[in-house]
Amino acid sequence: MYNMENVIKVIISGLDNAGKTSILTALDKKYDFRDEIMQLKPTIKVKYRRTRFLNMPAVFWDMGGQEKYRNVYLKDPDVYFSETSLFIYVIDIQDSEKLEASLNYFEMVMKYFIENNIDVPVIITFHKYDPDIRSYEEINEDIAHIRENIKEAYSDFNILFQQTSIYDVISIVQLVSYGLSVFDKKFFELSLLIEKSLNDFNCTSLILFDQTGIIISEFYNEEIEPGMYIYLLESIKEHLFLLKRMEEEEYKHEHDFLNIEKEFISCLHGFEVKGTLFFISAILKEEYKDAFMEKFSDFLKELQDILKLLLE
Repeated sequence: MYNMENVIKVIISGLDNAGKTSILTALDKKYDFRDEIMQLKPTIKVKYRRTRFLNMPAVFWDMGGQEKYRNVYLKDPDVYFSETSLFIYVIDIQDSEKLEASLNYFEMVMKYFIENNIDVPVIITFHKYDPDIRSYEEINEDIAHIRENIKEAYSDFNILFQQTSIYDVISIVQLVSYGLSVFDKKFFELSLLIEKSLNDFNCTSLILFDQTGIIISEFYNEEIEPGMYIYLLESIKEHLFLLKRMEEEEYKHEHDFLNIEKEFISCLHGFEVKGTLFFISAILKEEYKDAFMEKFSDFLKELQDILKLLLE
């Protein structure tokens, strides 16, 4: 058992085979993870995974979803759910036969939080929302129905809904990034800067990563054409791939990675704040390159000032 003092405790829960461990595996790997996921076995009781988010250590409690383990958690909930900092609940949106059971279990966990006055932020992810089923009317109706019922039933909680798939690693990185970012109000100032700079630079996307590939803050142009969206995702995945290679092969972070394709520039810039590495990922049209380079140093200084405060 970990000492939870000054540690973010993230519970990731749901029924068996919902995809909880797959999500954490994908988050760890960032790329080339599908073969490992296919070999995963059901989680026995609870597994713990450590990471860091800025200056905060975090422990993910990967809670096995088999019925016998769920009964153990609910029989002695103080052991498992007390001091929860973030509650991530995973619903297999492709398994319609288990939706009712999954929602019942969710309600029992939420009952514990309510009875103990634990105002925990909640993320509900509709997992296995794979590209080939996103147009299925029945599945989208299930998502809409569940969202509305939960929002109405738990209006006092801060609940975020997302769709994730192991075939879309960005969706999984976003899942955890959004959840971890609720722990410091300075993120609002950071978000304002990223959003403003996206518009100033005429970027298609502007993303701040930490050295492990966790997204700290991000904004996207609202008018992304379908064809550009595919290129955007591939470019971001390439940046995640580069971060992983830097971590494994000890690349020097001072090096900028630039790629020009289809009149778009993809840039990954590394910098350091208080001994911690960060990376800015920017994708923009080639015609805006000069203006981007002129304004980038001022943006970077302002960004570093905010991150210094976050790392205090």
